[in-house]
Amino acid sequence: MDASPATSRCQPVFAEAVGVTPPPILVVTDPPRYNIPPGTQAWLLARDAQGEVVFTELPWRFPTSRGNRINVRSETAQVVPEYRVPFAQHRCVVLASGFYEPAGPKTEKHRPWWYFEAKDHAPLYLGAVAHEAGFAILTRSPVAPVARVHDRSPVLVPADHVLQWLDPECAGREILVQAGTVVAAKLAGWRVGDQAKHASAEEPDCIASQI
Repeated sequence: MDASPATSRCQPVFAEAVGVTPPPILVVTDPPRYNIPPGTQAWLLARDAQGEVVFTELPWRFPTSRGNRINVRSETAQVVPEYRVPFAQHRCVVLASGFYEPAGPKTEKHRPWWYFEAKDHAPLYLGAVAHEAGFAILTRSPVAPVARVHDRSPVLVPADHVLQWLDPECAGREILVQAGTVVAAKLAGWRVGDQAKHASAEEPDCIASQI
């Protein structure tokens, strides 16, 4: 995934959909966010050192020996040394209403962006791995409708698999296989303008259809 997740606000619905009690901080209405660029804070659902499910904010960056990374291939995360332990023990999900993907070959300088969200506007949970300094979103081979636009897409964890995904006692690879394309098959997408390409853009126009 080359573009950014977006969330309208951090709402209790993200907690309720996975069967956990939303903390007071989620009940307070946050300003809408229509663009979450790399390096900025995003809301995550994870487990703390005591094994409790918690909501927390971390920057979208994952420090490695080759610099910060924002994406990790899910197919190899369990074997690459720098991601192996986080994938096994520190999986999390990014709370999102939708996400952006660029269309066309990577060699093109000005690729148009598309925005994807659930057809029923249900919350999305983007599979990720965490580090004390940040997180990276896991990617996978895409299915329709994302496959018509881009050659990768974020791992989308179904709401009823989130607690398993966060549990280090469960095999993350098995959950990836079980989750499969369940959420992706329920997505709708449309082309958006160039506004969301600017890191400072936070207006509703970021996700407005340009078709």
